[in-house]
Amino acid sequence: MFETPEELHLFDPGALTPAPHVAEHIPDAGAFFVDWAVRGLSAERAREIESAVNGRRNQNGWFPLETLDSIGRKGFWRGPLTYLARMTADDPRIVQQWATDGLGGEQAGRIEATVDHLLHQQGHAAAATWAVAVRPRVVLDAEVLGDRLLGAWEYNLGSIRSKDVAKAVRRWNR
Repeated sequence: MFETPEELHLFDPGALTPAPHVAEHIPDAGAFFVDWAVRGLSAERAREIESAVNGRRNQNGWFPLETLDSIGRKGFWRGPLTYLARMTADDPRIVQQWATDGLGGEQAGRIEATVDHLLHQQGHAAAATWAVAVRPRVVLDAEVLGDRLLGAWEYNLGSIRSKDVAKAVRRWNR
């Protein structure tokens, strides 16, 4: 039996508003990180982290990964947002694999590139919204993507202690 190629409804995403039925299943990286990072910190230090994260949000309210591109990952300086960059390090691969499940070749490459661009420019929910719209005949389960992201974030933050975050906040304020 011959399988017909999947018909994609590709479009230039521009500035996307995440679809509510997608966004409800996608965790917010910034909110997840703030909840994790502020445990054990004073209210003042917690507000500093929350302000730093929220100041990097996209106009659509989601946290784009490009805002972490300038965050140092090596050396003496290890501000708290370094841990957010570590937390989201696997996100492009996870979102791309989810969005291209069952595709190959040029179709997969086009979707991977656009999803990665959206993830970095507009955040997780915008990337997932676009992927769902482009592949209407395939059920891309946003809840599955949300679970994969949460699992990766918990794993990537698993070795970091709250006192490491507190120390990073103190250094950050010097």
